[in-house]
Amino acid sequence: MNGKISSGQVMTSAVGISIALFPGLANFLILTTSKNASLLSILISFIIGFIPVLAIIYIGKHIKNESLLSFLKNKFKSFGYVLNAFLIALALFILFLGSWLLFDFIISQFLTRTSYYLIAITFSIIIAFILSKEIETTSRTIFILFILSMIIMVLIWICLVPYIKLDNLKPYIDVPLKNILKSSYIFLSFTTFPLIYTLNFKKITKDVKNFSRKIIVSYITSCLILAIFIFIIIAVYGIDLANLFTYPVYSLFKKVQAFGFIERIENVAAIIIIISFFTQFISILYYIKDNIKELFKIKSKKKIDILTYLLSLIIPITSIYYFKNFYSVPLIEKSPYIISTLAIIILIIFIRCLFIKKVKTS
Repeated sequence: MNGKISSGQVMTSAVGISIALFPGLANFLILTTSKNASLLSILISFIIGFIPVLAIIYIGKHIKNESLLSFLKNKFKSFGYVLNAFLIALALFILFLGSWLLFDFIISQFLTRTSYYLIAITFSIIIAFILSKEIETTSRTIFILFILSMIIMVLIWICLVPYIKLDNLKPYIDVPLKNILKSSYIFLSFTTFPLIYTLNFKKITKDVKNFSRKIIVSYITSCLILAIFIFIIIAVYGIDLANLFTYPVYSLFKKVQAFGFIERIENVAAIIIIISFFTQFISILYYIKDNIKELFKIKSKKKIDILTYLLSLIIPITSIYYFKNFYSVPLIEKSPYIISTLAIIILIIFIRCLFIKKVKTS
């Protein structure tokens, strides 16, 4: 155990971070906003998305053998703590939203009579247990789950080919341009900006020279996966029927019939959705845990484990309490704008400060 992970393991975490909010929320918002033009909106978002991705990579090039918090403190002094506060706020919001989306999906589709809080406690224990292990063990677990997800995903796509009707894609553009751009913005917010938390993995990456390339590959992979799912959803159901589903991706799984006789494998296929949520939660919570540990100089393994269990429990419980007791539709609808606003502020400040320092040193 050397406490290091490969750039390939970073890539799998990055893919999980990018696609996690898609099955429970982003695909529904995209399909209802841009309808048949959803594929065009994804293409526009994919192209524009390279701007924040390259900005994240540019920041990463300045991070050497140090955590993201150490980099902020060393590079920006006291102002680094302000940037760190923005990063923590963004991380907490993503986990806050993601927790509810996961639990609501599990309860509504599988365990209708089970308490949300019971699911949350079970989820928290699993997350905390995984995070309490060495980071290379955690990353290896995520890597194996990613490979498993990809195999299931490809099999699902193959099994759904007979159901595809290309006529369902017409008309290709059936909404105003503003809807297409709005949909692109939603896609960009959920898939691109959360990648900033992969920067915290750079200090523990063995083949660090491949770090930037793997981030780009993960971004392309994520966009390709999501575009294929959107294409199949529209081509199989047609946009009018697809918009009736709260979970279009999971509804798609219900049509899968493998080898002509194996039916109702959607529960197995749903592993993809759950794994993506787990990957995002673990990866971002690792940043928060690492941050608090460094900020308060916690050295004791026991104290760190207690901190991990507390964080893993408090975030989901708070999320359930809020979404069950308050009118949460506006927050869910505004979530892409909250995520993107915080992320854009962080990236602009980052780039500006780095550029100013570069000019001064030259």
